[in-house]
Amino acid sequence: MRRLMEDSGETVNLAISEGDDVIYMAQIESREMMRVYSKPGNRVPLHCSGVGKAILMQMEQKEINRILGSDTLPKLTEKTIQSTSKLIEELQHSKQRGFATDDEEHAVGLRCVASVIFDEYAEPIAALSISGPTARISMDRLMELGEKAKTFSSNITSALGGKMP
Repeated sequence: MRRLMEDSGETVNLAISEGDDVIYMAQIESREMMRVYSKPGNRVPLHCSGVGKAILMQMEQKEINRILGSDTLPKLTEKTIQSTSKLIEELQHSKQRGFATDDEEHAVGLRCVASVIFDEYAEPIAALSISGPTARISMDRLMELGEKAKTFSSNITSALGGKMP
């Protein structure tokens, strides 16, 4: 995580899913003055966080439907995706490119990318994210950081003896 923070210049988080939420387990803060802070143990809904969407995108459709439940999802910001069908479309697109994004859906002024870490059964066990302020993370940079998150998550998966799906 520290290497990814140094490489990206942004805050790096590790999270796991539990029920309808993700729980932040660890964080390496950026050295920049403006940075993201999420206390380990904090919970965030799966549907509006990069780490949550990264984990969701690797689940079976039946499990996604069970977790998301209704057609309308809770709104945290003006950009939070509230439509289940729209979120499922985004998850499919994210799965194709190998990483999820959060464009101010969880917190105003914050963008992040996230990718999944898999266990030996190719099941998602955690997600790694790179987060920072929108002032530094443009949409173009978001895609570049997404590739970094994907590469580092894949490397962690291999180091843990995990298997990519």
